[in-house]
Amino acid sequence: MSSNLTPTATYSIKGNGGTDLRKISPNDIRDDFRQQLSDLTTFHNTGFAAFTSEADQSTLTEHSLLAAAVTWEGFVSDMFIAYINRDATRFKQHLKDSFETHLNASSTPKRVFDAFGTLTFPLHLKKADVLALANSMGNNITFPNFDQLEQKAGTWLVAAHAAKFSGLTAQQKAVVNSVIALRNNIAHRSKRSLDAMNDVLALGVLHPTGIRRLNNRFHNVGAWLKSIPVGCRETRFVIIINILDGIGAAF
Repeated sequence: MSSNLTPTATYSIKGNGGTDLRKISPNDIRDDFRQQLSDLTTFHNTGFAAFTSEADQSTLTEHSLLAAAVTWEGFVSDMFIAYINRDATRFKQHLKDSFETHLNASSTPKRVFDAFGTLTFPLHLKKADVLALANSMGNNITFPNFDQLEQKAGTWLVAAHAAKFSGLTAQQKAVVNSVIALRNNIAHRSKRSLDAMNDVLALGVLHPTGIRRLNNRFHNVGAWLKSIPVGCRETRFVIIINILDGIGAAF
């Protein structure tokens, strides 16, 4: 879900017809994401202290993780839009390539277009333009895993912006995949999502973080998240939030 951030740091350029075109600030989106994580942590800590039942504390922690996952999804969607809004060179090339691939699949439309058609883009792509072109339903830009996120970043974003995602560490990328898997299991409660979650959390790259699952599979996500791993000083939930905040700081 998008954070619906109203950009405050913008600048204007002159586009077609001399119209002022406002650009979204990636720094504002980064700061908003980190503030949302901070607010979520405060909310979670307040609620956790108020509950006396471990079951209630576990439920709260599950819901807090779900909120963190939604916050991450909003951050990614907003950052993609901001980067494309700022420099749409690669995104326009992707659209042109996709259009030509479709056109070349049929000889008659290609002949008509070659004779009479032109494909032009405005200098500036607004948020609504990007959402409509990136997703036919106009939904947020979301990805089922970090690999697909990174692949789309390389296709849609200029190199400097794509590198913000590809430059994250393997550990950070694995934590993002863990958050997605945890979110899916909390939301769906299916055997498939449970198995996928346990598989993702068993990856060795997660070991230094403290959130790697060891030998035993688990199903009580809240209890697992509110527990402190051996050798750590903080709960798994706090560890995840801190790593997400570190990812945000990298932007």
